[in-house]
Amino acid sequence: MRNSTVEVIPTGAALGADVTGFDIAALTEADFTVLRAAWMEHLVLRVRGQKFDDDAHLAFGRGFGPLELSPRALLTGRGCYEDKPEFSRITNIVDDDGKKTGSLGHADAYWHTDMNYLEEPPMGSMLHALQVPTRGGGETRFCNMYLALETLPDPLRSAIDGKTLKHEKVHSSDGTIRPGLKDPGTDDIRRIPGPIHPMVMTHPETERDVLYLGRRINGYIMGMPVEESNDLLDQVWAHATREEFVWEQKWQNGDMIIWDNRTVLHARNGFAANDLRLMHRLVLKGTQPFYAPVAA
Repeated sequence: MRNSTVEVIPTGAALGADVTGFDIAALTEADFTVLRAAWMEHLVLRVRGQKFDDDAHLAFGRGFGPLELSPRALLTGRGCYEDKPEFSRITNIVDDDGKKTGSLGHADAYWHTDMNYLEEPPMGSMLHALQVPTRGGGETRFCNMYLALETLPDPLRSAIDGKTLKHEKVHSSDGTIRPGLKDPGTDDIRRIPGPIHPMVMTHPETERDVLYLGRRINGYIMGMPVEESNDLLDQVWAHATREEFVWEQKWQNGDMIIWDNRTVLHARNGFAANDLRLMHRLVLKGTQPFYAPVAA
């Protein structure tokens, strides 16, 4: 087996690296070993300057692990592409009747992790840029949750110790109702359905503790009065999304980004409604978040 030719070039920011020196359609086992190690270290990897199709994207994803169905396929039984139900179509493009052809539109998408509303959220996501806005906007920002936890002030760290967080499943990261789901008919976040995950989780591969927030909209810390939960979450989120923890991806056509969904928040800047953007996304199956504190 030949040695890998993959080169890893860190961004110099709090996270992220470019990976070069390989053909995404002809990866070897040695290449995947280097890529996975780089992924665990840098949390976000960018592949730039390569042309590849959806089949190569699928093969690349499967090299990292089993793929999850797209949210639309999971929630409605039918994906955007019948022959490839793993793909999400992230776009503001509409058909001739003005009907949406994908999800997330053109507005800002708030800080979030992908599909945290599942009992077993994805371990990672892969986003391939097929068409990017020509007049700016649509950048994706990534935020390092290892650093957010490591620098969390002691009073906040103590306040979230042992706490669990409900991750409501009805609303998407742009605030809209998810396909196949209905408006819960209540503003009481304690009654909106969703799984419960630890606020501090232990990464199953690195065994490092990491802040796991999901998304701010309708988050609820179990067992607390709603106002106290909101106040504590606002303080934690304000710290967790500080600029020194962030790297911004300025998209070029053909870019592929893979990120660790367990350790990274991401958000998208809005762009003009008539400036088209099209992405294909895959997500990698994950496991149920857990917290395994180190014995004193």
